[in-house]
Amino acid sequence: MIKVSDKTIRHTKPILSQYSVKTHGGNILFMLPAFLLFTFVVLIPFFQGIPYSLTNWKSIISSDYEFVGIRNYITLLSNKFFLNDFVHTLHFTGLYILGANFLGLVIALFLWRSSKLNNTLRTIAFMPFTVALTSAAIVWSYVYTDITTPLFNIPSPLGISSQVINGLVIIAVWRDMGYCMLIYIAALQSIPYEYYEASCVEGASWRQQTMYITIPMIVPAFTSNITLLLAWGLKVFDYPMAVARNMSAAETTAMYVYNNIFGFNKAGLGQAAAITVTLVLLLLTQIATRSLRRLEVEA
Repeated sequence: MIKVSDKTIRHTKPILSQYSVKTHGGNILFMLPAFLLFTFVVLIPFFQGIPYSLTNWKSIISSDYEFVGIRNYITLLSNKFFLNDFVHTLHFTGLYILGANFLGLVIALFLWRSSKLNNTLRTIAFMPFTVALTSAAIVWSYVYTDITTPLFNIPSPLGISSQVINGLVIIAVWRDMGYCMLIYIAALQSIPYEYYEASCVEGASWRQQTMYITIPMIVPAFTSNITLLLAWGLKVFDYPMAVARNMSAAETTAMYVYNNIFGFNKAGLGQAAAITVTLVLLLLTQIATRSLRRLEVEA
C-alpha cells in the first residue's frame, strides 16, 4: 500500500506561463511605438487643451488670457454657426457611412472568391484609398467642372449650397469604399463553406443564404467599418477645405475649430469646440460599438 502523508501539497498554477509572458510581451513591444506616438500626438495635446478652453485665449502666439470658466461652452450651444456646422457634419457622416458600406459590401459579395480576375478588380477598387484626401477632392473637383458639366450639362454640386454636401460625400465614398470592401471580403472568406452546403440541401435560395448566413456572420465587419467611418466622418476637414472652403453650407465642425483658432483669433472658443466635438465623437462611437456588439453576440 502507498501511504499518503498528512501534509497537504498545494499546487499553485502560475498566473501567466512563460509562453504567455513571451507572447504578450512581444505584442506589447510591437504596440509600444504606436501607443507612444498616439500619446504624444493625441492624448497629451487633448488634455493640455482643456485648460485653454476655459479662457478667453485669443491666438496661439499670444500668452495673455483670462479664466472665463465654461462661458465658451455656453457660447457654442447658442452659436448658430457652430450648430449649422455640426448639422453639416452629421449630414455628411450619415451619407458617407451608408454609401461606403453599401458599395463596399456589394463589391465584396461579387469579388470575395479568389481568382485572377477578382484579385485584379479588388486592386482597382482599393486603389482610390491610397490617394491623399486633398488630392482626391481636387481630382473630383476637376471631374465635376470639366467632365460632368460639359457632357451632361449638370452644374458642379460643389458650387451649389444645397448639393455641396452630397458632392463631398461622393468623393469620400469613392475613396473609402475599397477599404470597406477588403474588410467585408476578409469576413466573407472566414465563413465556413459547410453552412452554405447545408442550406443548399435544405433548398435555401441565394437571398435566404445572404440574409440568414452571410449577413449575421459578418456583423463584426460591420462593427469595424461603421465605427471607423463614423470617426472619419465626424472629423472631416480635408474635403471641404480643399474644394469648398468659401461655402458656408460645406463648413464642418473641424473647419469651425480651425477658423476660430487660426483665423478669427478666438483660440479659446476654438479649443472648446474641439473638445466638444471629441467628446461627441467618443460618445457616438461607444454607442455604435456597443449596439453592434450586441448583434455580434446574437449572431
